[in-house]
Amino acid sequence: MGVQKEDVEKFLQDNPAFITKYFSKTMSPSSISKISGLPEKEIDFAKLEELCRVEESRIMFDLIKDMQENINMEKVIFKILKRLGALIHADRCSLFMYRQRNGIGELATRLFNVTTNSVLEDCVVPPDSEIVYPLDLGIVGNVALTKKNVNVKDVKQSQYFSSFVDELTEYETRNVLATPIHNGKDLVGVIMALNKTTGPHFTAQDEDVSPESTGGNAHSTADDSE
Repeated sequence: MGVQKEDVEKFLQDNPAFITKYFSKTMSPSSISKISGLPEKEIDFAKLEELCRVEESRIMFDLIKDMQENINMEKVIFKILKRLGALIHADRCSLFMYRQRNGIGELATRLFNVTTNSVLEDCVVPPDSEIVYPLDLGIVGNVALTKKNVNVKDVKQSQYFSSFVDELTEYETRNVLATPIHNGKDLVGVIMALNKTTGPHFTAQDEDVSPESTGGNAHSTADDSE
């Protein structure tokens, strides 16, 4: 039997601690004030939270349904990246999948430049267009090696940053939030969010919204030196 919308709503109702923790991190009055442009005192936070709970219920229902009904997991991850980008106000997100070639580990683009307005077909990277990172190159390679989250507030200050993808795409990376994805102890891939749109860099609050904070194995956070 497939998941029902009522099941998701019941989960939210039965887990008030999850709701409280989620909204304390992602829906603070100051954050809403920045997004809406309204003074904090004019925001009816109770009504806003109620509406957002309905929206989150719908989104969770859609994701769980896709996971059950679709063999194309790229579609599911694509939706997660779009939602993640919206929550942390990232300009774009990408998924790099880990693999071994001739016994040597590397990361290859699978979903690239996912924005809140993207369509799946434009973001799936075909094999002949992959961007491949050896594990000793770039912030994404360092995340794969250390298996730790990184929040790089200024890539110019990072010893690991490599500009070759910016040069290929004519895009300027200013700041990065990246997290490894695990299957048990095995590395599966790395998710990378680029360029905070509502501030100078990603925050500790943004780190708490990352996929690893919702059930992955790695919870450590590195500083700018990563």
